[in-house]
Amino acid sequence: MQTDSVEQAMQRLILSLSEIEEVGKTIASGQSSFGASSQTYLRIVLKTLQASRGAILRFNPAESQLAIESSINIADEPLIIPITSDEIGIMLQFSPLDVSQPPSSLKSFMDEIHPQLQVLNATFWAPLKIHEEFLGVISLGEFFDDSEGGGWTRELLNVLADHISVAIAHSRSQEDLRAAKFRLFILSDTTTQIAKLLDTEQLEEEIVNHAVRLLDASAGCLTLINPITQQLEMKNSFALDLQFPPDLKYLSIPLKADRMIHPTLFMLHEVATEGKTQIRNDRETTALFGRKNLIAVPVFGHEILGVLVVLGKKGRSGITLEFTDEDGILLEAFANQVGVAIENARLYQEAIEKRRLQAEMEEAAKIQENLLPEAPPKIPGYEMAGMNIPHHDGVGGDYYGYIQEPDGSWGLVISDVAGKGMQAALLVATLRAALLSEVAKQTDLPTMALALNTLIYESSPVDKYATLCYARLHPETGRLTSLNAGHNVPLVIRRDGSLQRLEAGGLMVGMYPDDMLRQMSEYEEETIQLYSGDMVLFYTDGVTETLNVHEDMYDEKRLEELVKQLRHADANEICAEIYNSTLEFQGEAQRFDDLTLMVLKKK
Repeated sequence: MQTDSVEQAMQRLILSLSEIEEVGKTIASGQSSFGASSQTYLRIVLKTLQASRGAILRFNPAESQLAIESSINIADEPLIIPITSDEIGIMLQFSPLDVSQPPSSLKSFMDEIHPQLQVLNATFWAPLKIHEEFLGVISLGEFFDDSEGGGWTRELLNVLADHISVAIAHSRSQEDLRAAKFRLFILSDTTTQIAKLLDTEQLEEEIVNHAVRLLDASAGCLTLINPITQQLEMKNSFALDLQFPPDLKYLSIPLKADRMIHPTLFMLHEVATEGKTQIRNDRETTALFGRKNLIAVPVFGHEILGVLVVLGKKGRSGITLEFTDEDGILLEAFANQVGVAIENARLYQEAIEKRRLQAEMEEAAKIQENLLPEAPPKIPGYEMAGMNIPHHDGVGGDYYGYIQEPDGSWGLVISDVAGKGMQAALLVATLRAALLSEVAKQTDLPTMALALNTLIYESSPVDKYATLCYARLHPETGRLTSLNAGHNVPLVIRRDGSLQRLEAGGLMVGMYPDDMLRQMSEYEEETIQLYSGDMVLFYTDGVTETLNVHEDMYDEKRLEELVKQLRHADANEICAEIYNSTLEFQGEAQRFDDLTLMVLKKK
């Protein structure tokens, strides 16, 4: 410095350091940030060193580049300078750096960024650093006195750069603290919001949106384990553009150990099976998602429910940053709350479904109750009784009834339809309506059975069918003509205790189309004569297949012996005694089927 005395230079430095200290206090107190104060720092440096223009460039380690933080008398245009770790290491050895005379090891670098240096009109570069961590550069140019740039300028620039580096470090700490507080606030607010959501689709969408917002990311997705297929499946995504390799068409990851996992999906498979967070900041691992980095965290409920993925962390000016361990901890905390919310929503949906099913069962019970007879008909010379005990909620697949035919005969029908609940009740209603229609035609029983088969087969799902026994009683003569379509064989107990079975018939109705049914068998009927004291018992498999705690079956033989003993009782007593016998045999075991009885007895 030839124009200023050493004393004047020192006075300017002292004043400048005093100003830097005051600005630094506002940053340390959290009232300002380096970004907001960088222009002030730059102005102090230019005034102290008598320079007319300059810039402070901040280093972005994720992108390995320098970008202007603040500038004075520099062209207002975007300016990015790529820089490698080797170039940074050399630069730190030459502080400050004379841009016009760089060391040979940096000459190629300076040549490459010559256009940017022209924009900066740079003379000196002073690295900004804390404990060998590179933070950026102060660039100076056009000193008021051409003689500036000597030893004193270099020394002063180094001193000022050290103080500004401290300010950057303080500012970064404050920014990190504020960011942490903000994230905690967002986490608390977010978990409160998602906890209120009970619609699963809306919840899944909000989980992804909040996770992306929480980590300042650009994309995200939620995958959940399908409990039936045991596969990890995509449920919701935000701004996701999956880049599938040629040999992979969709994101569905089998979790069973014996299934092959595509290499692209292996990382998500690990998170879903091992329950450990994965942080990846390399393009190779994250290629599927089309982003530079990602965090994948397990979503825990009572067990692992799925994987939450957040991608593309963004900094200021759209700069991509690396995900950190702190990001992982924050997202894990969020994912834990997500797991609780998902399970709550599922329980709520299950409760709604249970209420819906309960309402359906109640409606089905009403339908079935209306289909069953209130009381048996009073036919001179005969006793009749019936009983229907559904095994669950008043709804079963059993049906019995009495139908008066046009010629004065009576039809006795007992049936067991496949299924339970509303479907079974509707199938019983269909069967009953078809029976009434066919009975009105006064056809023979095989013709009626074939017509029933056609109607049930064409009007019900493929897995729905019915076993059926229909008996036509001619009260005046005592003749009983019957057809058994795959149902439990009715028992005829004569007055003397002998036993006869009504076996003639064919296959159940509704299982096969007519042409196939005819190829397998033809329906047949049989006629017996009833005498005074004879009894006919119709029943469903809920009687003979009653199980006890030892899983022994009540069986036909036990039933036959009982009804022989009961042959002298009236019809109502016979029904009651059979039912009580099954209850006694069942003991503490659970009943798994409906129980239906119908008794016809000739006086």
